[in-house]
Amino acid sequence: MNPNCRGPASNPRKDAPVDGPAGEPLPRTDSEPRPARLSPLRMFVSLLVAAGIVWALLRVTEVSILQVLDTLRRTSPAAILLGLALHMATYGLRSLRLRLLLHSKQVPVLRLFEFTTVHNLFNHLLPLRAGEFTLVYLLRQKEGIPLAEGLGVLVIARVLDLISFSLFYPAAILALHAARFPFPTYMREVLWTAAGLFLALTVLLMAVSLRGRAILERMRRLVLRGILGRSRLLEGLFGKLDEVARTFEHLRSRPVVLGSFVLSLAILGLVYLIGYVLLAGMGYPMAYPLVVLCSTLANLGFILPLYSFGGFGTLEAGWTVGCLMAGFSKEMGMASGFSFHVLVLLYVAVMGVYGLLRVGAVRQDR
Repeated sequence: MNPNCRGPASNPRKDAPVDGPAGEPLPRTDSEPRPARLSPLRMFVSLLVAAGIVWALLRVTEVSILQVLDTLRRTSPAAILLGLALHMATYGLRSLRLRLLLHSKQVPVLRLFEFTTVHNLFNHLLPLRAGEFTLVYLLRQKEGIPLAEGLGVLVIARVLDLISFSLFYPAAILALHAARFPFPTYMREVLWTAAGLFLALTVLLMAVSLRGRAILERMRRLVLRGILGRSRLLEGLFGKLDEVARTFEHLRSRPVVLGSFVLSLAILGLVYLIGYVLLAGMGYPMAYPLVVLCSTLANLGFILPLYSFGGFGTLEAGWTVGCLMAGFSKEMGMASGFSFHVLVLLYVAVMGVYGLLRVGAVRQDR
């Protein structure tokens, strides 16, 4: 048993695999998560959908590809490099958060950094968040982290991301209101309504996080009544969900709660800062709260299952709507959103290739 694993050595976890010889990857079993795979047909359809959304947005906003290329061409190289450095910093913070949330084994932060780069690469490229299980797979195969714990950590990270969004958005509106930003009257009502919904979402997510197992048990009793109670499939499903929910109990530790929450806020703060830096480099400088307001809908697409291939179309749509809500033109929203998206994908590709090389996913089998 790995010396870093917690618990007595005489009682190893049944679901923890035995290390392979000389650090070789462990053999997969049918119950383990596998990297997401899409059939060529589904990939082609996703590409067509993404291309269709982009084409429609370009037509509606009356922005040409040449305008987007011109925006990219005039972006300051210093802003691009600073954006890359900030992007790397978000990976570092995500790795620290992952280290904090994992409780069965102390995995080195650098190793988690490599996993994070690969995870984000697949998450940005594959549609409908099909790349999410990449992290669970890597944790299981490379470090022997139990499946339920990996899934639980992934769910907790997404919940913390949503809570962070739910706090940043109202805070940005309050900051702009205090600065007497000239919102149209109708837009003020829309924004305050959205802020209230975000705060309600925060309360709901916190309740689910802290009382997840109790809520799940009530659902199990409600569903598994009568004939459905004989279903081994449903019983097994609730059993797995309970294993995942146990990971949430790790959040009852005050250092884990505070550390994970602060790191989640810092991660999102840096994501918005990247937008702030790149927009200034493109010639569209705006206050930080305005960046939050414009890009929140776009950034939500990265954690919700509404993501197209490469995020094309969904990010631009969210970004443009956010810019319109802030009073900017649709042309500015589309040109800056498309350019920002291209630069972020460039960052993700650079870091993803590094991660693949480090993890060994692109090495030939020996």
